[in-house]
Amino acid sequence: MASDDVLTEGEIDALMESVDDGTSAADAADDGQFRRFDFAAREQSLLREFTALGPLIERQAEMLGEALESGFSIEFTVLAETPELLSVADAVASLDRSVAVTTSSLSPLIGPVFAIAPAGLLSFVVNAYFGGDSRSASESTRSNLTPTELRLAERIADFQFGSISQAWADKLSLEAGELATLGVPDRLEMLPSSDLLLRVAFSLSAGEFSSQISLMLPFAALVPYRERFLPPRKKDEVSDGQTWEPFFRRELPSIELEIAGVLATQSIALADLLQLQPGAVIPLQPPEQVSLNIDNVTLAEGRYGSFDGVKAVQLHRLASLLLPPAN
Repeated sequence: MASDDVLTEGEIDALMESVDDGTSAADAADDGQFRRFDFAAREQSLLREFTALGPLIERQAEMLGEALESGFSIEFTVLAETPELLSVADAVASLDRSVAVTTSSLSPLIGPVFAIAPAGLLSFVVNAYFGGDSRSASESTRSNLTPTELRLAERIADFQFGSISQAWADKLSLEAGELATLGVPDRLEMLPSSDLLLRVAFSLSAGEFSSQISLMLPFAALVPYRERFLPPRKKDEVSDGQTWEPFFRRELPSIELEIAGVLATQSIALADLLQLQPGAVIPLQPPEQVSLNIDNVTLAEGRYGSFDGVKAVQLHRLASLLLPPAN
C-alpha cells in the first residue's frame, strides 16, 4: 500500500470525532466534556490511614496557643483544622498576597518543611506587642514585609516547629533544623508542582481579630512512617497463628498496576502476517468502545476521545457491570 494511503493524525482525530458524535448522551458527561481522573486519590486514601493525626494536631494546637501567649503576651484561641493534601501548585495558589514563608527541615523527614504566616497576623502581633493600632492589621494589603515582621514570623515558625516536635513525639521524633524566613514563597515554588504537601493549619483568634498559620510537610517523606499513625490493633484481631490479612489490607491499595487501553483488534492470517514489511498498513475499524485491561483482564469499558489536547478514555461501564449474572 502506498504511503499516501496512510491516515494522518488530523484525519484520525476527525474520524474519532465522527465516532464520538454517534455515542449516546448517557455515555457522556453532562456538558459533553471528559473529566480528568484524579490519580492523587491514592495518596488521599493513604492520608485517611493516618488516623492518629487528628489527636496529634489537636494537642499541637494547645501547645501552640501556650507558646504564642508566652512569647507575645497575647491570648490567642488556637483551633486545629482538618489536615489536607495539596499539590505544590495548589499550595502556592492558596497563599495570601503577602506572607512570610519560613523554610526548615524536620529530620528524619526528607525534604524542606514550610511554615506560613500571613502579613495581617504579623502586623497584628507587631501592634499588640510593641503598641499601635491593631485594627489596621486585618486591612494590610502590602506586598512587602518589614524586617520586624520577618523576625516575628521566624519566631512564630519556631513555635510551630517546637509544638509539632512535642505533640508528635510519641509517634515520630522530629527535630527542626535552621530556619530561613523570606517574604516570598520562592523556595516553595522551586519544588516540582505536582509534589504533594501535607498542610497542617491552625486558625487563630484574639478578640475580633482572626487569622491562620500553617505548616506544609512533604507527604512522600511521611508515607514510610504511616504505620506509626495507624490505630492500635484490637486484641480480637490477633489469632494464635499468624494471619496475612491485616498486612494485605494495608499494603495492597498502594500497589501500582499497569493499565492498558485496547482501542481495536484485527484478525490476520498467518500467511499475511509473514508477509508484513516496514511500511505495511493494517486497516482497523473505528472502535465503538475501548477496553481498559490489567493483565488481560477487563477493568472497564468506555469511549475514546481527547482531553486537554491529549488522547483520553471516558469510562461508562466498570468491571462489576461486565460480569455475567449469577445463575
